[in-house]
Amino acid sequence: MYSYLFRGATLVDGSGSLPCMADVAVAGDRIAAVGTDLDGVAERVVDAGGLVLCPGFIDIHGHSDMTLFRHPLLESKAWQGVTTEVIGNCGLGLFPAAAGGRGALADYLRLHDFSLPDGGIEWEDLAGYAARVDRDGLGINVAPLVGHAPLRIATMGMEDRPPAVAELARMEALLATALQQGAWGMSTGLIYPPGSYAETGELIALARVLARHGALYASHIRNESEKIAAALDEAVAIGAGSGVRVQVSHLKAMGGSNRGRAGELLERLAAARAAGVDVAADQYPYNASATTLTAVVPQWAHAGGVAALLARLADPAQGAEIRMQIGHEMARREGAAGIVVTGCRSARNRGLSGESVARIAGRWGCSPEEAVVRLILEEEGNVGAIFFSMAEEDVATILADPGVSVGSDGHALNVAQDGSEPTHPRSYGTFARVLGRYVREERLLSLAAAIRKMTGLPAGRLGFADRGMVRPGLVADLVLLDPERIADCATYAEPHCYAAGIVHLLVAGRPVIEDGKMTGNRPGKVLRKP
Repeated sequence: MYSYLFRGATLVDGSGSLPCMADVAVAGDRIAAVGTDLDGVAERVVDAGGLVLCPGFIDIHGHSDMTLFRHPLLESKAWQGVTTEVIGNCGLGLFPAAAGGRGALADYLRLHDFSLPDGGIEWEDLAGYAARVDRDGLGINVAPLVGHAPLRIATMGMEDRPPAVAELARMEALLATALQQGAWGMSTGLIYPPGSYAETGELIALARVLARHGALYASHIRNESEKIAAALDEAVAIGAGSGVRVQVSHLKAMGGSNRGRAGELLERLAAARAAGVDVAADQYPYNASATTLTAVVPQWAHAGGVAALLARLADPAQGAEIRMQIGHEMARREGAAGIVVTGCRSARNRGLSGESVARIAGRWGCSPEEAVVRLILEEEGNVGAIFFSMAEEDVATILADPGVSVGSDGHALNVAQDGSEPTHPRSYGTFARVLGRYVREERLLSLAAAIRKMTGLPAGRLGFADRGMVRPGLVADLVLLDPERIADCATYAEPHCYAAGIVHLLVAGRPVIEDGKMTGNRPGKVLRKP
């Protein structure tokens, strides 16, 4: 007996093949049958006429490890059709955590707006972290990468130097342990300390460990603006020097000097593939990025951790140099008017959330550089920002490339609980935006091509053997959506709005969304690489 039988759906199977009419049957946590006029009895028969049935979307680049202890249902991702999110991106992550260094890791993650569970970090490795997450259950699955920053912090803290031989060996051993425990790869965030302190040789050494385990190297590369060509070359060199699969995170051409260069960047990756390096990319379909405001602070000022950073900002002798470099970095990102502050927590600054740095500087009667320093000091480093720095035509060019997966770079949010805080709309709208705007309205992509970018393509990059396609025997992570209604409702002005158009969402055969309503079920778990 089937648990679900979807009849007469427009099946888009995740492979890129043309849509076709089909029935799909689910038994337990697996897809039992795919065909026309399927026989059999089902607990629930769904008339799927006029609707699209496809694999659950795989968010290859997410950050819901920031919020999943607050929002275990991962609502804003589920309403987009996501059934699995890859976490631990941009070098960030909650493991490994050295027994004596958990406080340092916690302080670092708070700088990046992570919400920790009651009791803080109580684990040391992936096994302990996964057990803690699975204890409460999740609405959708998460697939963890090892963050390069926790590897470094566990070994050498926030020091700005190459690792000694013994320290590199320890990082390699910690990475190998995490991979043996089921991590799908390792990520780097090479614009964020301590990842920015790593030289290419260190990264190649760690990538060789990944290659031996058949795991992925995902990188927020060292520069995404005027030096992006050199940064891409470094990512390719890491792949060539180690044999690892390379995934360039949230590929973009950032800043006025880069407008129109998207095609050139894609050609660079294609040339690397032709030369034998397995390299691809992912992207979110927006013209603004989002990260911590401390990203405009020079990297040397972060050495030693949050307390050291704040001390340098407050020190008159170092402050002038830091402010000058902040000004240069803001200009590179198209100026203070294009940087919108988000997530101020203190009572005195909460009202500034949603304002540009330029407006805040005008209100305070100071330079934009001084406003940045004051915000970081008063918020103790924990303040986010949205950077409007990409051209729409470059966004579309990258999205159209068949080797580019869709990844949100966002985290799970809840409208009722988070609705008063400014945020980036990508956390609510990425996947629906591709299907609504770029497939239905602009016809940049076919429906089959777009869904492949969200399912079969990322599954192949990660090495998922039982997800990403609609095939008998695979896990029943499935989405039933209305192709005429699917749309992102979140905007920069009103970012807290769930996507529209998802009718049913199954995770391992259990409904997370049923008839357009969230069920509250928690069938998701931490997926481990076999």
